[in-house]
Amino acid sequence: FWILSLNSWMQTPVGYELKDGVFFAKDWWEIVFNPSFPYRLAHMTIACLLTAAFLVAGVSAWRAQKGVDGPATWMVMKTGIALAAVLAPLQILVGDLHGLNTLAHQPAKIAAMEGVWETEKGAPLTLIGWPDEETRTTKWAIKIPKAASLILTHDFDGELQGLNDFEGEHPPVAIVFWSFRIMVGMGMLMLIIAWWGAITFLRKKEMGLWQLRAISAMTFSGWIAVLAGWYVTEIGRQPWIISGMVKASEVVADHPGTTVLGTLLSYAAIYAFLLFSYIGAILYLSTKPARSLTLVHEYEPITEADLSAGRTS
Repeated sequence: FWILSLNSWMQTPVGYELKDGVFFAKDWWEIVFNPSFPYRLAHMTIACLLTAAFLVAGVSAWRAQKGVDGPATWMVMKTGIALAAVLAPLQILVGDLHGLNTLAHQPAKIAAMEGVWETEKGAPLTLIGWPDEETRTTKWAIKIPKAASLILTHDFDGELQGLNDFEGEHPPVAIVFWSFRIMVGMGMLMLIIAWWGAITFLRKKEMGLWQLRAISAMTFSGWIAVLAGWYVTEIGRQPWIISGMVKASEVVADHPGTTVLGTLLSYAAIYAFLLFSYIGAILYLSTKPARSLTLVHEYEPITEADLSAGRTS
């Protein structure tokens, strides 16, 4: 809550006053519940729940493929799939609202996300392409006419500001452009896989091998989508550390490049170790036979004769 509140304030600063170049709180309620905070909080909460849903569903599907599943495994998988099937379309709705909020407060970020260079009405949606900041164009672009304006302004002829209106004060385009597509693409895959699984369960049909493989392949999809989303959020804010107020270059500490590089590599090494350890632990635990399956194999069922003879275990 507080991390998102602070980060959102840096994206959409309100409730402050400046005295001799120093920020002072004027309205704490306005600061905490700044314009982008409710959307970012909802978006991130749903993202975390989707991440968890696909983790448990994916591991369960993996266990089913390896033949170490039990009744509880399928209950867990159904829970994950049901949660994802409800939350994935909800996330699309919240994402749309968050996009409208971002357009109102950070139009340069939206322009980078969509690869829009010139301000225009009825802007097309670029599905894929290669943004080139030197030529100020998106090469090899595949576009849907007027779709960007429709999505972002809910009007086919809505106007979108282009990156050329923010020359020198817009984020790096390519990484924001592609991170956004990775996030959205992963979200659409989540929706398809979740609904596919939900329909199978509702029809009380058995899951096929390819369906189990598809679900298990999505085990870590939530992390990919969340990471890509944060790339869009943070890199998309550049060159500002506080949007429209303070540039990142103005608050950079005076450290040698070797110190910064050493710190970066150390953090990267620690997190890589934690990531591989975490995935390794999950893979190891997922190969153990389910407790419910073990009990079925180890013990004979209790019969009427057993009960009458007083045998209960």
